[in-house]
Amino acid sequence: MKKRLICFDLDNTLIESNKAHVTAFQMAFAKNKLKKVPAKKIEAMLNGRHAHAVVKLLFPDFNNGKIDKIVSDHHVFIIKTAKYARKIGDVIKTIKEIKRHYKVAIVTNCMHKEINALLKATRLNKNLFDYIVGKEDVRHGKPYPDEILKAEHLARLKAYFMIGDSIYDIMAAKKAKVKSLSVLTGLAKRKELLKYKPDYVLGNVNELMKLLNKINDKINK
Repeated sequence: MKKRLICFDLDNTLIESNKAHVTAFQMAFAKNKLKKVPAKKIEAMLNGRHAHAVVKLLFPDFNNGKIDKIVSDHHVFIIKTAKYARKIGDVIKTIKEIKRHYKVAIVTNCMHKEINALLKATRLNKNLFDYIVGKEDVRHGKPYPDEILKAEHLARLKAYFMIGDSIYDIMAAKKAKVKSLSVLTGLAKRKELLKYKPDYVLGNVNELMKLLNKINDKINK
């Protein structure tokens, strides 16, 4: 039987990374001589957004050139702050188990330099994933479907699931005509996620194999 493809978001789906990103943003703001933004305010802006959107929300009067400079600095500092990231539960075991039956891809709005730093810091080997699609690989990040479509192109397979913690993962999945599965390990609450009608909601990614087995049992009956 031909394997199917499962796409995973990275931040707050496979790893807890808010502290790493918040600290990198604070360092970038300080380098650019900006007023200090409270950590909680920055964290509230994350929730699935890419770095450019976060800075734009915090500093709406800045032009694209200035925003690009801050974002570039954030990407540099994340290499130092990635040490604050943590795996979500026994995610390595989970991915290894899923890989016995599926191809797996990371699809994220992070740049590859961020992805590499975060994976290294959390001891998630890049080779654990069949494909890794980052922001610079596509024209538009989530909520557009481009990252999922890119993973499908690389795998030459239709994605079975898009798994993530934010509404943008659900939106991208629907545009790509892929089943969406939300996990409650990010900033979005269940009530917020349900407004966007994901196909499934789980507490965390480590519950996934049990769900997949249940779905397959129903299909095979």
